[in-house]
Amino acid sequence: MLAQFKVRNYKNFRDELKFSLESEKNYEFNQKVIRNGIIKDSIIIGYNASGKTNLGAAIMDIIIHLTDKRERETSSLFYSSLYNQDDTVAFVYKFKFDASFVEYAYEKKNPQQVVRECVKIDGKKIIINDENTHIVRLKGSESLNLDNWDHSISLVKYVYANTILDKEDKDCQVFIKFIKFVNEMLWFSSTDRLKAVGANTSGGNMFKDICNLENGVENLENYLREAKLPFRLLKKDTGEGNTIYCKVGDREVPFGPLMSSGTRALVFLYLWYMQKGDFSFIFIDEFDAFYHTNLSIAVIRKLVMEENIQVVFTSHNTDIISNELLRPDCYFILDDNTIQPFCNLTDKSLREAHNLQKMYKAGAFYEQ
Repeated sequence: MLAQFKVRNYKNFRDELKFSLESEKNYEFNQKVIRNGIIKDSIIIGYNASGKTNLGAAIMDIIIHLTDKRERETSSLFYSSLYNQDDTVAFVYKFKFDASFVEYAYEKKNPQQVVRECVKIDGKKIIINDENTHIVRLKGSESLNLDNWDHSISLVKYVYANTILDKEDKDCQVFIKFIKFVNEMLWFSSTDRLKAVGANTSGGNMFKDICNLENGVENLENYLREAKLPFRLLKKDTGEGNTIYCKVGDREVPFGPLMSSGTRALVFLYLWYMQKGDFSFIFIDEFDAFYHTNLSIAVIRKLVMEENIQVVFTSHNTDIISNELLRPDCYFILDDNTIQPFCNLTDKSLREAHNLQKMYKAGAFYEQ
């Protein structure tokens, strides 16, 4: 899982921003949100323009050069921070797999090309790509021919694609887990035209994608009914492929025009939730922008039950700040180029009985 992320000189993050998901608290409640010492489920609260969307884009930058997945529409314009003269953007990721740590640091001057990069496994430098220094220390890479390597491509990606790594070697095992985790990262937004980026994002028609799922339309109907939306749905072939219709009285009409913004966002959520086995990490930007509070809470609870998926939400909704859902080390405030969990922003020893929402509204978690 992602244990820590740092970024410097990216968009509105003029200084280094450190987002740590390593849990240092021993709360006895809601322990299921912590896995292997890492925060599995977290919510970032922040004002408009505080950088919540940019943080998600920064974390997902890694898929642009390490995977073949569809990338977010990233422009070189304003890639580096306008606050600084330097145009080099620096990223550092720290992952934890079982007892091993992988640190991947790289620098870019534009979204597509890595300037330098380094992979460490448990503190040992495994791959180095820095100007005229190109080193690979993985069993199975001894015969790798770097003469064929296009330096505009990440060396890390080149190594993974062109070597048969020794799967009995511990470092190789950890390296493969790292690449697999990155390939299964997903970002999506409920407000940005329902866009998704990363693992298995088809970019096509979501109704057609749902129709292609086994019992997809039937399960969608049940899913919406749980959210108090009693639509009667059916799959229908219009001659241009299957799509979803809705029964209204004795009529059958296209479902799309009937959907509100909230329903559309919920259907989009359903689509990727049905593919949850393909994901390792999900960053959901403004996940509940169109949801009623009760629905937001239901979505969080559903995702907390997914043991193998690490989820980061962003939201403006203070009604979801509660120890009944998560815990004080899982709620973060993003403000003025810093991000800290609630538990680090107060001298009080927070307990399960504390009303986190009331404390937040009273300003208890803002640095003085």
